[in-house]
Amino acid sequence: MVKKELLDRAMRQFISEQVMTLSQLEPLLSCSQRSAQRYLSKWGALRSYNHNGKYFSLPTIARFDSFGVWKYQDIGFSRFGNLKDTVVQLVNNSPTGLTTTELGQILGVNAHSFMSQFRVDQRLKREKWEGRLVYFCAEYDILIAQKRERFAGQPVSPFPSDAQAVIILVSLLKNLKATTEELVKIMNKKHRGISITMVERLLEHHGLLKKTVSHIL
Repeated sequence: MVKKELLDRAMRQFISEQVMTLSQLEPLLSCSQRSAQRYLSKWGALRSYNHNGKYFSLPTIARFDSFGVWKYQDIGFSRFGNLKDTVVQLVNNSPTGLTTTELGQILGVNAHSFMSQFRVDQRLKREKWEGRLVYFCAEYDILIAQKRERFAGQPVSPFPSDAQAVIILVSLLKNLKATTEELVKIMNKKHRGISITMVERLLEHHGLLKKTVSHIL
């Protein structure tokens, strides 16, 4: 067990430095890396979402902004945890969803370097808008509200024709586990002009969208 005077010394150094690494903390506590990690966990320490999680800080030190993010120099911390969980919470909390650029501005990082991993993350949905990807909450009611705000005043995508509706429904039955993007890609190999929004409008019209939101949107 680490002596109280060593713990006090480590805490004073934390307050002075604001952020620390394990390699800085170990000699202060005169303990192994595993023991230092246990103390960080006991203190409820925050771990940076960038720099490969190398840096730590304390909840009493962090000064989070309205997004729940605190940046010390170029080191970022979040009240939501790691980078993936933080992105999900930021998107879910946004009234309009967030683009990759907007996420990068909030987090202070190059979001293009890691957003590709959300292609298969079921917690978020994404859609291309004016050449940019917009990420939305996967929960149906929030998703619809976010899209309504984001696309307010934008031209409404046309409702699919009868022929297109048949193509969409047949493709859906053949590819029940496909996402909307995957479904549109499959259809557009033979039938051009069918968009993601057209698919969503058709499914919503028939009351199928909410039931299939985990796969379709």
